[in-house]
Amino acid sequence: MTAPLIVLTVRGEPAGQGNLKGTRGGKLRHANGAELRDWRDRVRGAALDLLGAHEHAASGEDRRLAAPCVECGTYRSQHAEMLGPVRLEAVVTVSRPSSVPLTRQWPITRSTSDWDHYGRAISDALTGVAYVDDSQIVDGRVITTYPHFHPRALGEPGAVIRLWPVT
Repeated sequence: MTAPLIVLTVRGEPAGQGNLKGTRGGKLRHANGAELRDWRDRVRGAALDLLGAHEHAASGEDRRLAAPCVECGTYRSQHAEMLGPVRLEAVVTVSRPSSVPLTRQWPITRSTSDWDHYGRAISDALTGVAYVDDSQIVDGRVITTYPHFHPRALGEPGAVIRLWPVT
């Protein structure tokens, strides 16, 4: 397999993008909104720093329309590192709860998010930076582990995210 085009290391407790809860006004919000926002900001920030990129910024009323970026003149549909199909692999390292035996290497308790929730949070965070839209991910894999157990696991909570163009 070829080397990935992008390799990100993001430190900090990962948050999954999963359960929605209803509010009194009938709107839906993520049950872990603050943690999720922080995690997605860290993933997005790591990608922006690595790529030397910036967020797409349109001016005035054009913000929601197909307008060029005021910083670089690129339209939103071209404002990302990868424009074609993408393969994503994320090794998500979560904290080991004190109640979990040291011999258990996989986080299979209800205290952690499901693997697909971590994948959704990561793929949404990279939209508009690594790729234009997360629908470009045609091959994805998320591995959840405790520190040091997987060969690409971190020694602390966080994630190693690798992206390849699919040809």
